Amino acid sequence: MLPYMSQGAAMAVEDSAALAIALDQMLSPEELPFALRAFEKERIKRSGAMMDASSINGVIWHFPDGPEQRARDASMLAEVAGMPVTSSANQWTDPLTYWWAFGYDAENAMKQSWRQAVSNLIRQ
Repeated sequence: MLPYMSQGAAMAVEDSAALAIALDQMLSPEELPFALRAFEKERIKRSGAMMDASSINGVIWHFPDGPEQRARDASMLAEVAGMPVTSSANQWTDPLTYWWAFGYDAENAMKQSWRQAVSNLIRQ
């Protein structure tokens, strides 16, 4: 995990919450491989998306001086001035990115993923 979203430790916390849910859904020890596959599928999506966001932030924060850097800086003028922000190149304050990164419910996502995995298994 790159450091540009500061989410490495958060992913570990989310992992533990999701794993606890997956394990709690098991009815017998024989379901452990199924639970771990469901957990892995859910967490790869989330952590992969966070890695992508972190990579993008790394690019955004390291533009060389020039047109891209000036456009980035201009997009952040409202937040620098303390005004309300509806969007920003700064993923830390962009409302949509902020909600996606910090409003994520790992337990609920794992419960939904578990239900989908069980449903898929039944359909097979």
